[in-house]
Amino acid sequence: MNNNDRVDELEKEAKYTIIKIEEEIHDQSSFERMKEELEQKFNEFREWLNDNVDQEEIARRFEKLKEDCACVLAQAKVKAKEFNEREDVINGKEKLNEVGDKVMDVVNEAMQNEHVSKTIDTIQHTFTQIKEDERVKTNVIKLKKGTLNLAEKAFNGLKKVLDTDEEKKG
Repeated sequence: MNNNDRVDELEKEAKYTIIKIEEEIHDQSSFERMKEELEQKFNEFREWLNDNVDQEEIARRFEKLKEDCACVLAQAKVKAKEFNEREDVINGKEKLNEVGDKVMDVVNEAMQNEHVSKTIDTIQHTFTQIKEDERVKTNVIKLKKGTLNLAEKAFNGLKKVLDTDEEKKG
């Protein structure tokens, strides 16, 4: 792997980590500065790399770049941890869990209702009947064959047009 590939790979890993942290807290705006800082570091390194060939110096600076990235990512993780420990976030998560539990209770209760249960069973049975109906299966096969025939005719027509153009040129 050449130096540019190593830098690209490191940058991808850093960006991926920032994105994963952003997704965890659903607050992307607070990470823009960190993403810009990472992008600047990578751009500066690439620019420097274009003008330098000393492998020892490249290796030393690449390690420094890795350390700088780790530092920025550590800051992002601290920010995410601080966000998740905020009182309003904790309360919001608890409320969300309560609402989810209540929704599941309502769904379970609805499923206990005989009328709802019968309706769902009827829908499932009807769907199964339609899916297994020989007429439906036959028409699906006909549709597939018709589609293939149409595609073949279109291909052959296109082939004739293209072949004709080639003969005129030759």
